[in-house]
Amino acid sequence: MRATTIFQSAWALSITLTLGGVLAGCASFRTPSPVCLAGAQLDKSGICRNQLTPEHRIPFREGNTVEVSQGFHGYTSHKEGMAFAVDFACAEGTPVVASRDGVVWAARGDSNKGCSASECVEDANYVTLDHGDGTYSAYYHLQHFGALVQPGDQVCAGQLLGLCGNTGFSSGPHLHFALQDLTGRTLPVRFTEARDAGYAYPLPLASYTSQNALSLTCDPTDYSTLPRDAFAHQGVFLRKKLPTVLPLGEGRAGQTIEGTYRGTSPNVVIHRRAQGASTWQEDCVPVDARGRFETTIVWETQDYPAGQYFFMITGGDQDCGSPGWAWSYVLRVDRP
Repeated sequence: MRATTIFQSAWALSITLTLGGVLAGCASFRTPSPVCLAGAQLDKSGICRNQLTPEHRIPFREGNTVEVSQGFHGYTSHKEGMAFAVDFACAEGTPVVASRDGVVWAARGDSNKGCSASECVEDANYVTLDHGDGTYSAYYHLQHFGALVQPGDQVCAGQLLGLCGNTGFSSGPHLHFALQDLTGRTLPVRFTEARDAGYAYPLPLASYTSQNALSLTCDPTDYSTLPRDAFAHQGVFLRKKLPTVLPLGEGRAGQTIEGTYRGTSPNVVIHRRAQGASTWQEDCVPVDARGRFETTIVWETQDYPAGQYFFMITGGDQDCGSPGWAWSYVLRVDRP
């Protein structure tokens, strides 16, 4: 079924996420800075295409045979931002394992509520893994106390993450699995087991036997970073990548952000909002005659305690006013 994620998403806001754009005329007139969101690349015809994702393994223990109860573009709930999610039927308490090496980005296991109505969408237990390449795998509807890892844990493919359940927007025990990019949009995941069956993408009502053997060792995974063109759709280009996890202790409360703005506004605006809060905090940064900007934003402990924060950079007018946007990246602030 449908599930929210760590990202501010179009379906959670009842706003449709619109991607890509129109490029007209001869090739010589194409923008030298393509406006493709994270997880997409510009092809030779000037169209943003989903990246070809690395193969994953079925997220159940080796030898388990599972059925895809809802596949890509499923009528029930796999629409819009969730279009490429996959539901696997599983009995309550079935072990759920990592589909690929990663580091735990977020986890929840305290919910004991689930129902077949959208009002329960925020009540799912889940684990989200960051694979270090700008992609995340999400495992939803875990049972009460069924998330068995914590943020920051390094996990190897095949390692136990949680237990199948029925929490959140769910009409019966199952695992909602999604591969997502930095914007929270789902990507068409490919499974090794499906490829061996003749077609790499999971098909609805098809059954697959997991080949997901536990890897006893794996290299540590670094958290993904926001690329320099993460805000290209707002005309903002960073000089350096930005971290998605900020381990802020004493003496580490500042974050330097610099880059170039190609719009017509006199400022860029850095927007931050805690998940669950209703008010955005905004830092207005002047742009010089060449479009350059630089600032250090402060994450004061009293204003920004440990947690997850929606984050966006846009152009801004003289009064720091800025255009709206349909989704936000998410940063995690860790405190000692």
